[in-house]
Amino acid sequence: MQPSPAIRFFLQMQVHDIPGFKNAVAKAVAISRDEPGTIHYDWFLNEETGDARLVEAYDSVSAVIAHSQGAVFTEVGPEMMATCTFLSMDAFGDTGRLGEAAQFWPSTYWGPAFAALTD
Repeated sequence: MQPSPAIRFFLQMQVHDIPGFKNAVAKAVAISRDEPGTIHYDWFLNEETGDARLVEAYDSVSAVIAHSQGAVFTEVGPEMMATCTFLSMDAFGDTGRLGEAAQFWPSTYWGPAFAALTD
């Protein structure tokens, strides 16, 4: 069995403006789901606690880079950052040199990706 080539991310946030967050997420989803190389881009929210998660996957490092340089980061990102605090991010798969330092906004270094052991 060969490991999956997909690159996956699991992000956790604490939301302090639920209506604003939901609005920003809707904009991000409208953009990201049509980006080339996006396998999935799914948001989850517990409105009672403000806990939110983003689970996303891409078919290549170049698709991750394109996403990070696109409208989700440049247009929707500032709006989203005003509604929540990003707590953690785990990356899974071969992210190449992206795992060596902070690459993305919010530019916090959360460590290298976990390597895939199974499909």
